[in-house]
Amino acid sequence: MHPARKLLARAGLAALVAAAAFSSGGTAVAATSPCGHVSRAPSWHHIIVIAFENHSYQDILGKDAPESYFTRLAGECGSARDYQAVHFPRSLPNYLGATSGNVATTSDCLPGPGCESSRSNIFSQVGGLHWRTFAESMPTPCNPRNTSLYVPRHAPAIYYTRIPRSVCRRDMVPMPGHALKFKRTFTWIAPNLQHDMHDGTLAQASRWLQGFLGGPHGVLHRRPYTRGHTAVFIWFDSGGGSDSVRTPIPFIVISPSTPHKLARRALNQYSALRGWEGMLGLPCIANACDVHGTRLPFNL
Repeated sequence: MHPARKLLARAGLAALVAAAAFSSGGTAVAATSPCGHVSRAPSWHHIIVIAFENHSYQDILGKDAPESYFTRLAGECGSARDYQAVHFPRSLPNYLGATSGNVATTSDCLPGPGCESSRSNIFSQVGGLHWRTFAESMPTPCNPRNTSLYVPRHAPAIYYTRIPRSVCRRDMVPMPGHALKFKRTFTWIAPNLQHDMHDGTLAQASRWLQGFLGGPHGVLHRRPYTRGHTAVFIWFDSGGGSDSVRTPIPFIVISPSTPHKLARRALNQYSALRGWEGMLGLPCIANACDVHGTRLPFNL
């Protein structure tokens, strides 16, 4: 090929790569990265939260942590170095804190009288038909009982009395075996006890997450994300083990406007809620009003 034509061909290829990586209003980056395609945060149509269990920042993202899909995402997108739980050692208070701004209980009790919350929460804030929970291995919709692979405390919507039971049965559903449809404004994903690392391994969780997000039918290849108005949050409840409430835990942000960045600002479960509310134009509630949110650190 003539040298001039070679230059034109290379320029055309570069333009195609840039176009593939570019979304409205920002600077193009490598097309292979799911993050940082635009410099200005878009209006957000969908927030997806994927909940994991009982591991510290050092376990998952620290300098001695094994390579995993978590470290890959943190290497391409946003992550927090000082994100903390609001309660230790129980899980449920952190799930409630991250969705209502108040821990409500200090136990891992089953939903029902004596273990429920009447507080406002992000599910009731966005309203019926605008939120959904997909719980892997849950036997029936809005199921309030533990099984070998499912526990309701990992799907916090079931604990809120502001959500009628009929709405819970409609909108808190078992995860289907086929590709999910993300049409709701706020979606909570509860992997089962193997895949969320409560009982399983990092390797199991990494494979599951890579399939869920990066697989052929994964979230990052689906229209809600590729259109540029969806953000995905990898959320952990606490450090687990012998750690404490002050132990940093992983928090990863995947969005078109979030660059590769390690945020060092002190954040916690209430900060996540404040960020989600701000992204959706909702007022802050309870303790979320007293903390820094996640929008500024992650360009949301």
